[in-house]
Amino acid sequence: MSVIQLLFSENYVRHTVITCESLGIRYEALTHCGTVSVYRRDAVHNWTILVGEFKLPEFSRDKVKLPVDQDWKSLKRFLYRHCFLSSSWSFIDNDGIEYRWKKRRGVLNLYGAHRHREPLAEFHRHYAWYHPSHLNVLDPSIVNSQFSR
Repeated sequence: MSVIQLLFSENYVRHTVITCESLGIRYEALTHCGTVSVYRRDAVHNWTILVGEFKLPEFSRDKVKLPVDQDWKSLKRFLYRHCFLSSSWSFIDNDGIEYRWKKRRGVLNLYGAHRHREPLAEFHRHYAWYHPSHLNVLDPSIVNSQFSR
C-alpha cells in the first residue's frame, strides 16, 4: 500500500496551504475577521470549493460550519468524545462514516470507527519552520473517496 503525503506550508492552522503535488491536491486555509475558511482548489477544472469554516475565539466556544449546514454549530457537536475521560475525538463525514483521532507516541492517528488496529492516516506536527508538518495517508481510499465527488 502506497503512502500519500500531504505537506503543510506553515505550522499554523489558521493560514496554511496543504498540498500533494503528485495527486494535484491543494487546500488553503485563510483567516479573515476571526473566521478560518478552508478551500479545496481543483487545478484540473479550475474550481475553488469551500470545505468548511471555523472560529476559535478566545473567550467563547469554538464553532464550525460545513457547506451542508446553514448555521454555525459548536465544534463539540462536530468533533466529540465518546466518554469524558477519553483522549480520542470522533467525527462523522458527509457519507455517515465515523472516524476517530487518537494520539499515540506524539503522533495523531486517524482510525475508522470499526478499524482500531491500523491507522488510516498519521499527522506529524513539527514546530520548526524548516521542517513542515505533514499528514501521511496510509489508506488511499479515504483520499480517493473525497476527490471522486
